[in-house]
Amino acid sequence: MKKKVGDRPDWGQFFLENKAVVEKLVEVAQISKKEVVLEIGAGDGRITKVLAQKAKKVIALEIDKKFLPQLKKLPSKVEVVMGDALKFLQDKPLGKTDKLVANLPSSLVEPVFQLLTQTDFALGAFLVPQKFAYKIKNHPVFQAYFEIELIGKVSQKAFFPVPKTNWQIIMVKKIPDPLVSGQVELFLTRFIYE
Repeated sequence: MKKKVGDRPDWGQFFLENKAVVEKLVEVAQISKKEVVLEIGAGDGRITKVLAQKAKKVIALEIDKKFLPQLKKLPSKVEVVMGDALKFLQDKPLGKTDKLVANLPSSLVEPVFQLLTQTDFALGAFLVPQKFAYKIKNHPVFQAYFEIELIGKVSQKAFFPVPKTNWQIIMVKKIPDPLVSGQVELFLTRFIYE
């Protein structure tokens, strides 16, 4: 397969080429026409287009300026934000963002999830390396912040360039503040982590 504009395997970027997987990822996010969605790592907009069909507004976050021409062609309900996802999540409260969707570069998966422990959102649909999906599902610290459901394995052949491992679609629901819900064990885990 010929190298495409923006392919950066050194960043761990693997572009989803299977339309059925794109549709499934968006379906898992359970997006309504009234909701605002943040897509972390919009790439060339292949997932963003489908999100825009479902949501009131999509904030498409992308660092690679090579994708700007493609992203500018998306519907007007898509707001393109060029910048670093980690900096964006650290500096900006998500405000009116209801859902998160991402096919994250493998190098950003763990740092993004660490920042999401401090981020307010209702539900997220993520495509992550399978090994990380199992790690986050079973890790006590992440369990203190998220309800995680493993939705389905995605073959490495669904991406370009082809990663060395299979990936997994996961649904992530943020657990409410344990001080409000009265879950003492979760409060202690979060207190130790933070």
